[in-house]
Amino acid sequence: MLEQKLELEPGEEITKIIRGHWFVIVSQLIGVAMIAILPIFFLTILLNLPSTLNVFALPFEKYPAHITFFIAAWLLFSTMSGFVVWTMYCLDLWVVTNRRLITIKQEGFFHRSVGAFRLERLQDVEYQISGMIQTFFDYGTVSAQTAGESEAEFRSGGLPNPEGIQSLIQHAVDVRLHEVEAEPGVHTTPDRRAGLA
Repeated sequence: MLEQKLELEPGEEITKIIRGHWFVIVSQLIGVAMIAILPIFFLTILLNLPSTLNVFALPFEKYPAHITFFIAAWLLFSTMSGFVVWTMYCLDLWVVTNRRLITIKQEGFFHRSVGAFRLERLQDVEYQISGMIQTFFDYGTVSAQTAGESEAEFRSGGLPNPEGIQSLIQHAVDVRLHEVEAEPGVHTTPDRRAGLA
């Protein structure tokens, strides 16, 4: 898969691969399925209306080929939309390694954004769970921000167990800071460490 194509540094190991919560993809696919059956639903209602209530008075029996073509095209479009939703879900991920936090955001079939944070530069990792559904299914938004002259922020929604992800990243940051401090000639300022508490 996509994570196998990541170029890791010597000695770098993948700690965890994080994809979106299952409820996000299921709810999106249910929405696509509901849109897919709309024309069949309305056509069934119109065909079963008594002639006195059928204000449209459309002669459906005269155009079976046109109706069949329209429904087939609609179902094809809906199926393609479902595959797009599935592809975006499978290719969007966060990869936590022992040295970096890597985010991959698939924004289209031919457009992908990849960003990486060095763990020792992470200043803040936050999560947010909003509403009853996110609380019940335990998913939310996780954001991470770096320290330095050019501050950058990664933010992704629909991630499972955001509290656990925050804890995992904070632990990886702490471990990495100890490794960096152990390297000769490298020192981490007290302010930098205080920002991670």
